[in-house]
Amino acid sequence: MILARIVQLSINLDGGVYATLARNLAQGQGTAWALHFSDSFFNVFAEHPPLMMWLEAIGFTIFGDSIAVEKGFSLLTFFVCATLLFRIWMRLNKEDTLMQRAFPIALLLLLFSGRVSYGYANGLLENLLSIFSLSTVLLIIIAYDRPSPIFSPLRTVVVSAAGLFICFSMLTKGPVGLFPLVTPAIYWLIFRRPKLMAVIIDIFIFLVIISLFLALLYSLTESREGLERYLSAQLLPSLRGDRGSFGGGYNVLRKIIGVNGFSIILVVLTAYLGRRFGLVNQDIEAERIRKKRAIFLLFIGLSASLPLGLSPRVTNFYFNPSLLFYSAGFCLLAAPGIMTGLAELRERTTRILWFGSVLALMVSLTVVITNFGRPGEDEETIRLTTSINKFLCRGDTDCKPVISACDAVWRDAVIQTYMQRWFNTSIVKIDDHKAEFLIADESCRHTSGYVDTALDISPYFLLQRRQ
Repeated sequence: MILARIVQLSINLDGGVYATLARNLAQGQGTAWALHFSDSFFNVFAEHPPLMMWLEAIGFTIFGDSIAVEKGFSLLTFFVCATLLFRIWMRLNKEDTLMQRAFPIALLLLLFSGRVSYGYANGLLENLLSIFSLSTVLLIIIAYDRPSPIFSPLRTVVVSAAGLFICFSMLTKGPVGLFPLVTPAIYWLIFRRPKLMAVIIDIFIFLVIISLFLALLYSLTESREGLERYLSAQLLPSLRGDRGSFGGGYNVLRKIIGVNGFSIILVVLTAYLGRRFGLVNQDIEAERIRKKRAIFLLFIGLSASLPLGLSPRVTNFYFNPSLLFYSAGFCLLAAPGIMTGLAELRERTTRILWFGSVLALMVSLTVVITNFGRPGEDEETIRLTTSINKFLCRGDTDCKPVISACDAVWRDAVIQTYMQRWFNTSIVKIDDHKAEFLIADESCRHTSGYVDTALDISPYFLLQRRQ
């Protein structure tokens, strides 16, 4: 589900913008706190904090300008998230071998949830945000895994490390990275340990570390200016609804159910079939503990997704960090019945299931291999931008032209991104700069001083200045 997309040439608009910013930073264009996309579009990028672009820029510095960098970085974030989720799963179920073996079910639920597999295939910010939030939760579980006094130096060190990961989350995608802040309280609410005063102290440590981190950023000129640009250009306008309103408010509850639809159906189905065929676990105490662990994970998911309702601007992949916890929580509810049912299968049925699994693996590998190097969903845009570059540069590998465009074309962010990411080509408004070449639509096809080159880039036209 991830590889079939990641081996194609296409990439999500946001992922393409982040990769371009990182590539430009690696090549000396822009600065760490004033990222640069192009001379006419995001000259100073202020849409998000810069941590992911910094890390991705390291890849471009080491491996050069290749789309394999952003693709590999995105795939790496999935493997790290899967590993962290596995460690959380094993820690929570350390005395439950049946549930330990059920982790692949949790991973499958995750990949079928919302836009998770799409996000990991397209280099979204939520991928890195998930790494830091999972790390925070894992450290809290480790800190609270065994009894400790109210004042414990070891627990303080672990909790402080978790606080740093919250800071990294904020430096990845702003205030939405704060949700692990309530993890100690959720843990105490569900498991009633450690002592309440210890939890209060740990949350206070979180707040101190975050405050010191923000104070440090605001004490440095470049970081302060960068954060102020982010607040004024992105965060505050988004909260006011100035940048569009789609799916916020109470719609978030509907979206939470929607992105978890597959997991919810599986839980209901396994509960019904378990009672229908007598697959209910007779160990009441074990089931009680599993449900508590499930509630713990589901509450963390809610803490990550419910605050999204404060913004009027919400899309499905915003829920990706919460879905790691939702999927694991729903799995704890569904897996006992599934694992019990699998254990009672007859030998012939088991062989059929094994054969089907191997067949599915072979089909999956075939799909990935056949998709390798294909254009993907942006095939038309890739064809258009590649044709323009070949016509303008004619084999010159160092060619980095500036192209004028009519207003409607200039606003086509996908074309802007592919031209800048693949060819280092800036597109500027014709009103601002009359370049040698002009990308036009029907409204400005007959711009004075330009003639049609007859290059096929429909639905647009490539015009050249009259000689």
